[in-house]
Amino acid sequence: MSSALLYDYVNVSYPFESLEIVVWGLFIGFVIASLMAVYNKGLIGGFIKALLSNGCTSEESAKTISELGYGTDYFVKNALRTNTVMRRFVVRVDYVLPRFESEAAGTDEPAAEKQPKVERTRGGHEIIDFETARFYIPEELKYRAEVRYARRGTNVVSLIVTIIILAVAAFGVLYLVPEMLQLLDNFIGTFVS
Repeated sequence: MSSALLYDYVNVSYPFESLEIVVWGLFIGFVIASLMAVYNKGLIGGFIKALLSNGCTSEESAKTISELGYGTDYFVKNALRTNTVMRRFVVRVDYVLPRFESEAAGTDEPAAEKQPKVERTRGGHEIIDFETARFYIPEELKYRAEVRYARRGTNVVSLIVTIIILAVAAFGVLYLVPEMLQLLDNFIGTFVS
């Protein structure tokens, strides 16, 4: 399609060069957001559910990602290395988040002083030995993790349906907006002339 869908209006001006760029930009943004939702609920949510279904709610019951069946999963490893939303729920046994350590100790001493030194790569990722690192979700965060990563409504089928609906809406907007602007231009033209 070309930007010729917009007509030359005599009495109406529009604030964009090409309607297509705006519409397809929004379409791509919504598709990317939908893909991220499926990724979060599906893959990351699957790992969260594996932790919970295996009873990993304390240091004693923590398991490695290999024991949970995610030993070769790059995306889960990457999410565990970086400062992601998942890391707010998932705790590594040898690295306790500051808020939990200070609460457990019951002291006023800053938790940052108790934290182990974290090695990082150039990209800012933690260096984690996934063969030995064990992970768990603290009992007090269990409910929030279940709610956040519930699979309801977010799967591949809903993604495909969403993309189809968005594409139909984009084509509809590309057809209807020029026609509506033409009607408005004609309406204004009856009063001006």
